[in-house]
Amino acid sequence: MNPVPPPLQLPPSGVIRGCWQLSEGHGDGWNRERAFAALDAAAAAARPLVLDCADIYTGVERTIGDWLARRPDIADDVVVHTKFVPDLNVLSTIDRDHVRRVILRSRDRLGVNVLELVQFAWWDLAQPKWVQTAEWLAELREEGIIRNLGVTNFDPASLGALLDAGIPVVSSQVQFSLLDRRPLKGLMELCRERGVTLLAYGALAGGLLSDAGGARLESRSLTKYRLIVEEVGGREVLNRARGALAGLAARHGATMADAAVAYLLGQPGVGAAIVGLSRRGLMVDGRRVRLSACDVARLEETVPATVKGDVFEIERDREGPHGRIMRYNLNRGDGAGGTA
Repeated sequence: MNPVPPPLQLPPSGVIRGCWQLSEGHGDGWNRERAFAALDAAAAAARPLVLDCADIYTGVERTIGDWLARRPDIADDVVVHTKFVPDLNVLSTIDRDHVRRVILRSRDRLGVNVLELVQFAWWDLAQPKWVQTAEWLAELREEGIIRNLGVTNFDPASLGALLDAGIPVVSSQVQFSLLDRRPLKGLMELCRERGVTLLAYGALAGGLLSDAGGARLESRSLTKYRLIVEEVGGREVLNRARGALAGLAARHGATMADAAVAYLLGQPGVGAAIVGLSRRGLMVDGRRVRLSACDVARLEETVPATVKGDVFEIERDREGPHGRIMRYNLNRGDGAGGTA
């Protein structure tokens, strides 16, 4: 394996635009025309534009690919990160051919020659083929089909195991926000020691940590992050966090979303925060707000408790409230589908 991966392309603003909400079944209010308009607005506001998607975000890879095909003048300024998320029901039988088929499908949907970043997720770490599956992904990187490999929702122990096995992981995408500071329990330190860039999703907690708050159409994001709010103390704690971010934003002439992202970008090793595309054209720049150590301490005092357990630990409990809202088989086990 090539031990030196190429540099990971990250946006100057520190903000990657997430595309989960464009997927079928995520929530109302989106269609192809609105998705193209949101992508156009994001591209006009930031170059290069870095997008985050996944093979299990139903229809999203193809939507982005079609959008890029119709925007040849800006396609070179758009970087797409995707994910490889094999279905729960194929983890015990997954093989090299399956991995290859799904990765080639992502490449074809996006209409690119090389997948810039493929982030590997694995639903059940008790199913033991995750290291071997990562090795098959690394082979595709050696072949030139994938430029960089990352992981999604791996705790420190499992990420460390992949690194010790020689998998050239360059990034770790995990849920991280003022409300959910689980990455501070060891993952951030590991990433710093091993040269892995941390990418933070859930930066705005589904919009709850933005000026819009929860005043938006219902979606799977809001369902997910309302459960996180309950983990840390409920509406009272959320309101305190929002008030602290609003005060900080006002002092800097910025938005609450800018302040929420700035909190993450001020953490050692965080390369970017992932903020979802907005129907209202919300543009976020985490570099607008510069936080001092005192600013960070004050923010964290507003939410003294964080989510229990390690990264993605409560979400892996399929019988618990967080696990019950997951959809585990959106990729179609034959590697040829992706709709559900």
